Order: sequence, then C-alpha cells, then structure tokens
Amino acid sequence: MACGWTVGGRWLVRVAVLLALAFLADHAWENLERYRRRVEQAERLQRAIATLQAQATRLAEEARYVRSDEFVARWARVEAGMVRPRETPFRLSRPTPTSTPLALPTPTPMPWQAWEALLRGR
Repeated sequence: MACGWTVGGRWLVRVAVLLALAFLADHAWENLERYRRRVEQAERLQRAIATLQAQATRLAEEARYVRSDEFVARWARVEAGMVRPRETPFRLSRPTPTSTPLALPTPTPMPWQAWEALLRGR
C-alpha cells in the first residue's frame, strides 16, 4: 500500500481537524451566549415598553379628567371652597383638644351587683 501518507502525517491531520473543531465549537458557544443575552435584553425591553405604555395610558386618562368640567367643579368645591348659586356653605370644624380629660360618670351598680358586693363584704 503505497498511499503516500505516513503515520505521523495522519496524526498531524487528525490533530489539526480536532483543533479546528474545538475552535468552531468555542466560536459557536460564544455566539449562542451572545444570542441568549440579546434575547434576555429584548424581553426586558418589552416589559419596560409595556410598563411605559400602561403609564402613558394612565397619564392620558388623568389629563383628560383634569381638563373635564367634573374636575373643575370638584376642585372649586373641595379645594377653593366655592359654592353654586342659591347654595349655603357649611363647614364642619374639629373641636380643639382640651388639656384636662373629661370625667367619666361613676356607673350605677345593678341590684344584683349591689347584693353581691354586700355578700362578699366589699
């Protein structure tokens, strides 16, 4: 068999192929890791977009309410203390705290409690 290949030459080819396969596997693994990171980043961005869209919707609804007549009427009544024509304003005031506590009346004992106290000698 005169093939022209020596045993050392075949080993050299095998080592070169194995090194090339190891290099390609390492490169593929790095690409896979990059892809995984980008997918995670895309998911985070999608969640952030959904959150911001919900916030924008809520703010748009609040802005629409602030521009409404209902809000103006509520603000005029509650914040500014205004009343409509032919209405009488009425405000509740809180009592000021007193420095001395109020004395509680002594409870009158029930008849059976009086008898019980007499029997026990109190």
